[in-house]
Amino acid sequence: MRNDKYIQINNEFYQEFKTRQAKKIIERAVNIFRDNLALAFSGGKDSLVVLHLALEVKPDITVVFNNTSVEFPETVKFVRRLAKEWGFNLYTTKPKKHFLKAVKENGWAAHENRWCCNPYKKEPALEFFKENGIVAEITGTIRTESIYRRSLKPFKEFKDGFVRVNPIYDWNDNEVWQYIKQNGLPHNPLYNLGYRRIGCWCCPLNGITHYRRLKRTHPKLYSFLTRYRPLHPSIRKLEKSFLGFL
Repeated sequence: MRNDKYIQINNEFYQEFKTRQAKKIIERAVNIFRDNLALAFSGGKDSLVVLHLALEVKPDITVVFNNTSVEFPETVKFVRRLAKEWGFNLYTTKPKKHFLKAVKENGWAAHENRWCCNPYKKEPALEFFKENGIVAEITGTIRTESIYRRSLKPFKEFKDGFVRVNPIYDWNDNEVWQYIKQNGLPHNPLYNLGYRRIGCWCCPLNGITHYRRLKRTHPKLYSFLTRYRPLHPSIRKLEKSFLGFL
């Protein structure tokens, strides 16, 4: 019991330090880029924390939500509701073509052929940034998300000169949720349904567990996928017993 007490005290010190650090990174970014800075908000827990911190530093910051056309309905509603309640400047970007129409033409993406990431995740936002003179964006990316992000740093400049700012680059999931709880922040209701990631609801790179959960939480979306052609690879695996495939 005594050890648990000091673990909690230590966690509080770590949280306080990391919160101060994150705000300093945001303050430095605002000083450098001024009004040419935007914040990428996905509706997820990580970008929620960064949004809350950034609004304390720059209340009029441009907030960009990239709607891939296959976002969960809960995510779209949550982003819109939060923008209304918190009063921030929300801009929504969209791809030129609906994702499912592109699947008809290209087939489902795979790990060795992620054809959808650029036109549906990156390009709509980058086009908005270019049109509006945005040269840097604040993200909620953290280095513990994947092995490819272990070397993540607070500021990263790309070959074209665009800069990504990552205020919570060295946080972990527990610290993110602790911040949300301590500050009483509303969060995407998908987390309450067991989802750890709240991106595209039909992403073919999600594992079978995602689609088992989708069948339970969003039966209409799941049923749609069973009828959609080309057949989703995960649905093929889950439904093969009675669909007659494989």
